Order: sequence, then structure tokens, then C-alpha cells
Amino acid sequence: MDKHYTLWIKSACCFCTKARNKLIEEKLDHTIHIMDDKPEELDKLKELWRQKTVPLIVVQEGEEEKFIGGFTDLRDYLQVDDV
Repeated sequence: MDKHYTLWIKSACCFCTKARNKLIEEKLDHTIHIMDDKPEELDKLKELWRQKTVPLIVVQEGEEEKFIGGFTDLRDYLQVDDV
């Protein structure tokens, strides 16, 4: 089953860039939402997932959605997923 990743990022964030580049490098299907002009919406998402930093990364597989976390969480998730 195919997975789709969604990232909420800020354009000046180095970890956001690393997360985006990792998904591109791995050729993984993804959508990016740049939240520079949407601080209130970003704050609501951070609160929803109890996350203080960006990027916010979610993976969708079929009907199941899972919050992964930030860049290092994505990197760890992809390493485990490869096994």
C-alpha cells in the first residue's frame, strides 16, 4: 500500500529543508504546506500533535494517518520502515 507524507514547514527552517530533501531523495510521495504566513494555523497543529517545533510530519497509509514528528523522527521512521 502506498504511503503519502504531509509536511507543515517554515521556509527558513533547516530541519524542514532536510525533511523535504529526505523525501525527495527517497522518491516518496509528499505534500508540503509552507506555514510562514499562517502562524495561528501552525500553532493549532503544534498543539494538536503536542509538538513545539517544525517540521510537522504525518504519514497516510490507506485510511490510517500517523503523526511521525520532526526531521529526526522522520529519519528514524524511514530507517525502521526499510527493514
